Amino acid sequence: MRNKAVSVADGGSTDTQRRIAARSSFPDEAMEIGGRVWYPHHLAFGGPAADFQWRVKAVNLEGLTVGMLEYGMPVKITTGELENAYQVNFPLFGRVRFSQGNRVVLGSTATAAIHGPVQATSIQGWAEPTQMIGLKIPTALMYEELEALLGRSPGQPLDFEGSFDLTSHRGKEWRSAVELLISSLRRPDSLLSTPLVARAAVQYAVRGLLLSAPNNFSEELAGTVEAVGSAAVRRAVDFMESNAHLPLTVESVAADACVSPRALQLGFRRHLDSTPMEHLRSIRLRRVRSELMSGTAATRISDVAARWGFPHAGRFAIHYAKTFGEHPSQTLKKSTEPGRL
Repeated sequence: MRNKAVSVADGGSTDTQRRIAARSSFPDEAMEIGGRVWYPHHLAFGGPAADFQWRVKAVNLEGLTVGMLEYGMPVKITTGELENAYQVNFPLFGRVRFSQGNRVVLGSTATAAIHGPVQATSIQGWAEPTQMIGLKIPTALMYEELEALLGRSPGQPLDFEGSFDLTSHRGKEWRSAVELLISSLRRPDSLLSTPLVARAAVQYAVRGLLLSAPNNFSEELAGTVEAVGSAAVRRAVDFMESNAHLPLTVESVAADACVSPRALQLGFRRHLDSTPMEHLRSIRLRRVRSELMSGTAATRISDVAARWGFPHAGRFAIHYAKTFGEHPSQTLKKSTEPGRL
């Protein structure tokens, strides 16, 4: 029977990780399962259908998917635009040909291919035994880490050159970060089953990629900009205090302080051990707390939070509790207790 040739083990979902291990001798099932793990794709294979073999192991850690992929015969995988993710692939052994638009990368143990979210892609290989590692990194996660490194909004799309030398010093370091993620494929009880450890490992891998793989922000990320002095930081803080209700950016704050965004970022790190956006968030959190402490039974926490630039209720509540040691609802409850003036 058809389903006897298929084996799928799904580890289910937790806050930290979702995992899948599957194998199949049927191309359509490989495409269906593989499409759930990676992207919808078309599969062309160079051999008798009866000889088809496919295997995948993958785990989702804090939004990032890392997996191992194998085929038992030559295949070509084609996808449309990745749309909402970046993809990084390299073989642990064997060779694979990657292409996206006019870019072609011959992937090996020494070279990784990086595909952006636009343009169709293709992967061709497995004429020889090959085990490919793939990282699917959501664009939201990639840009979140890029913004943290730059200390400002990127302002333009992130574009990698397409290939990454894994034999360079930085390449070797980054590969070691990926091998840590891969360890969770082999052992579900690894340290990465702990959310804080998984989050740190994912951040290390994504930031390491941004700092190491050639891209259009590499020069700025490696720059030697001088940090601004305490006076410029004070001007920036005063500006944020007076305009916290406005949709401020690092660029607008830096322009008011007459410094560059990068120099302001470094100045905040040096003098306040923070970033401009982290400091702005703390100002806004204090404004929210002030309103809640004088609130009434009709006060809606979500309205107050949104007014001060916190549209996402879940993230706001986490930041609030971490800053003040209590939930927003507890603060509001105190203000509405009978007998409180």
